[in-house]
Amino acid sequence: MNIPTTRLGLRPRPFIWVLLLGCILAYPLAPAVSSPSGDKRDYILVINTYAESTPWSRGIITDITARVEQIENLELYTEHINLLLVDSPREIETFETNLLREYGKKPPRALVLIGTPTALLRNFINSIWKGIPTIVCAEQDFVGPDKYYQKRLPIPASEQVPLRTLADRDNLTLLYSPAYLDQSIDLMKRILPGMDRLIFIDDARYVNRQTEHDLAELLDSKYGGIKYTVYSADEIGIDQLLDSLSTVDVKRTGVLFSSWHYLKNMSGRNEIMTNPFKIIASSSVPLFSLRPTGLKSSGMIGGYVYDENEYSDRLIATVNAVLEGKQPRDIPFYTPVRVQPVFNYPVLLRHNISPNTCPTNTLFFDKPASFMERYKTWIGVCGGIFLLFLIFQQWRIAVLRKVDAAHQKERETQATYSHLFNNMPILYMQERAVFDAQGTAIDTVYVDVNAYFEHSFYRKDDVIGKSGSTVFPESQSQFMPIIDIVLKEKRSITFPYYHKPVDIFYEVVICPSYRKDSVDIFCIDSTALHNAQKKVDSVNRKLALALNVANIIPWKWDLTNHTILCDLNKAAKMAAGMSLANNASLAVDEECYFSKVHKEDRERVRAAYRNLIEGHTEKVCEEFRVVSNESGHWHMEWVEAQATVETRDCDGRPLSLVGTSLVISERKQMEQELLTARDRAEESNRLKSAFLANMSHEIRTPLNAIVGFSGILASTDEEQEKQEYMSIIESNNTLLLQLISDILDLSKIEAGTLEFVHTDFELNKLMREKENVMRLKTDQNVELVFEQRYETCHVRTDRNRLSQLMINLLTNAAKFTHRGSIRFGYELRAGQLYFWVADTGCGIPAERKDAVFERFVKLNSFKQGTGLGLSICRTIVEHLGGNIGVESEEGKGSTFWFTLPYVPGQSEQAEAPAQILQAIPTVEKDKLVILIAEDNESNYRLFESILRHEYKLVHAWNGREAVDLFNRYTPHLVLMDINMPVMDGYEATAEIRKQSADVPIIAVTAFAFASDEQKVLSSGFDGYMPKPINARQLKTQVLDMLRKRMTLI
Repeated sequence: MNIPTTRLGLRPRPFIWVLLLGCILAYPLAPAVSSPSGDKRDYILVINTYAESTPWSRGIITDITARVEQIENLELYTEHINLLLVDSPREIETFETNLLREYGKKPPRALVLIGTPTALLRNFINSIWKGIPTIVCAEQDFVGPDKYYQKRLPIPASEQVPLRTLADRDNLTLLYSPAYLDQSIDLMKRILPGMDRLIFIDDARYVNRQTEHDLAELLDSKYGGIKYTVYSADEIGIDQLLDSLSTVDVKRTGVLFSSWHYLKNMSGRNEIMTNPFKIIASSSVPLFSLRPTGLKSSGMIGGYVYDENEYSDRLIATVNAVLEGKQPRDIPFYTPVRVQPVFNYPVLLRHNISPNTCPTNTLFFDKPASFMERYKTWIGVCGGIFLLFLIFQQWRIAVLRKVDAAHQKERETQATYSHLFNNMPILYMQERAVFDAQGTAIDTVYVDVNAYFEHSFYRKDDVIGKSGSTVFPESQSQFMPIIDIVLKEKRSITFPYYHKPVDIFYEVVICPSYRKDSVDIFCIDSTALHNAQKKVDSVNRKLALALNVANIIPWKWDLTNHTILCDLNKAAKMAAGMSLANNASLAVDEECYFSKVHKEDRERVRAAYRNLIEGHTEKVCEEFRVVSNESGHWHMEWVEAQATVETRDCDGRPLSLVGTSLVISERKQMEQELLTARDRAEESNRLKSAFLANMSHEIRTPLNAIVGFSGILASTDEEQEKQEYMSIIESNNTLLLQLISDILDLSKIEAGTLEFVHTDFELNKLMREKENVMRLKTDQNVELVFEQRYETCHVRTDRNRLSQLMINLLTNAAKFTHRGSIRFGYELRAGQLYFWVADTGCGIPAERKDAVFERFVKLNSFKQGTGLGLSICRTIVEHLGGNIGVESEEGKGSTFWFTLPYVPGQSEQAEAPAQILQAIPTVEKDKLVILIAEDNESNYRLFESILRHEYKLVHAWNGREAVDLFNRYTPHLVLMDINMPVMDGYEATAEIRKQSADVPIIAVTAFAFASDEQKVLSSGFDGYMPKPINARQLKTQVLDMLRKRMTLI
């Protein structure tokens, strides 16, 4: 930030200086830091009433400067009036003239006025910058006529105008910096109880004249017994002041210091001096300050003042608010809040004044820390340790109480369990295992038994200490392996056991005991349960076998209790809507049953049963779906239900129904599959018939023209007609080839065998190739433009399918565009490659846009085409993971677009030719030799008819002969058929490459798959020529190949 400071103030004495400076100020000023020009950036202007060195105003300017330095494109300019040097209104007018010249072209963003006498400028400011945001920092909250400021006289109360009344008109706010006279005198009397004289030290500035007047009135009205003396810098010098102070009675005289500005002649010019430190340092009298500035370090004893930091914060907050657009008139006037006695502690002691005499709310500067302040960390640590000790003791007591309670509870629990143990109807035995040398349990010793054991077998004294093999020898073989597992794996084992001597079944639980190498054995008598379960299992097994064999679910419906009783096999549970794990209930509420019937079948089933109950039918036979939730998964079964009335009451009303349900889900599924298969077969047959009919029409149309005009061509002698017929034949031949190619692609799509081979390639190169190919097929009145937006773009995708997409879209555009332009290109959009082809053709009607991607759809039946191209494009794009669409307006053109996932490809590493330094050979064109390897005579005749007029031809009937003829004739180019006897084209090319790595070899192939093209280009061939052969394309490719290898003359 640039923070310039300029001085427009004047020095009026002597008169010659006034005249001289008046002449100088008639021209542009030359301040210490250059003033802003007319085209300056935004700035804040500060006008200071006092000298630049005045501490109070200097502090305000410093605060604003620090804030402005943090804001970009904002500057601060400061102007000092130096009012102590001004003696006449003319000098103020001169200052205003200079101010207008310097800042009149562009007003500041904010104006800061420091000192009450800036009221001298308020009319001038309103005349040039009316309503400018103004912040006033002043010692009084009122203003008066200019004459009092110019003559430095106090303003009478009758002529004082409160600044608050000018806030709205002048758009200003006030930061009030008052002098607390009453509180200062009270403070001085507290510190100096015997004070009966007051000395006020000040200078000739207006603010001090006003303070002198206010202080005199205060002393007269409230402190009548205090004598009042004023020492002013314009009346006495510093030495006189010090002499006067040295004679005063320190205990009875209070000295109140305001400021000490005086004029000093230096080199014939008056300068304002503001250094009060000689007075403060040399004075033996304690000096009380009226202002907060300098109390920390000036040596003054103290005073009743406001908080400078609070004042500074409010100043910056006000500046920020104004810069943010808030008008000063909307900002409340500020009067300091934190006001208190402030003393410099070392100075207080130096003057032998006890700090205890100061008020309780006193703020001391440089006061030594107290014992608590010096050792507060250690005191805190010790207190914390003591507190932790108390907390630990409380915790220990609480833990001990919990332990005692736990012991008591444990004793009660032991008594309870002891009673339960001896009275429960369960056999209990605790046995200690006996191990062999390998650590395997081979026997046990009885340690304890309960009362029920004694009641069932032996007395406790008769078994304790005896081995298990002695007490129950018949059970050892079954128990010992399980006891060994329990002890080794530390887990419980439950198993059934039949004790034959007493014919009792037990459910035995063996678990590790709390004693080492011991187990607890519990035996529960389960004989009755076992017998009942055996009978139930037998009945259920027989019933389940019968039901499963017949796949029938019998049930009974109690119409009185509204319940359905049924077997709990899988289908019955589904019908009842119960979980398969619920084996306890045989009754199902009828509402619950019907709630599981599919909602589409529910009313029909209810109606059927209602008709049966009401007697409208004798029997019910319905098929419906049942929905159930098994293990959190919804499941549906088809059920066939048959029912009739079982019993009736005396009035003939049914009391119960009986019936069966049969799960027919598999049957329904088979029926549905048969229906679906039939529909598919019919649809397939219909589509096949439609496809064959359409193909017959599409193939016969160009074939008719080819056959017809071929016959006419033989009988026509006129050359013009021959050329016309040949053009028609060639056009229809191209159409027929395209149709066959589209049909092959369509058949591959239908069969799911359309191949996609992803390779790395440079996209711009591919686009340029398509541009060159399509330029020959585009009308002369149509501009074909590839809009290249990236210098290079290496991608990995199916190059052939992308070429097919672009050729199809560009061919469509060329077909319907006769003037204007066709533009195409691509760009990257959010991880996608976005391709487009835009033309200025006839456009597409809005209602037909969605149909253009369907098969055999032709918007113009007079245009050549199969109607399959866009359909194939959509299939290819969707398979590659993209989307395709069209935007069109009829009569204005169309934009076809598609997207593909962007996968970066590797850059093609161009290998420098080994013979790059060798000269390119020069060959006469009529001496060029081409070797044609072709095993079909008709195909060779076609090559011969195209090339014989320009080249010498050598014919090989197979691959082996091609290698031999190459070595004999050293041809300049080879046309190699792929499928040949003896040696195919790949093998022959490999042999030729052993002889020559430079001769161009073109593969002649009818490849139908993308992998074939990749194999050709990676097997030593320089290019390929697809069948059927296009004469113009063949000539162009041969000539291009030769020109790359030699210079033709």
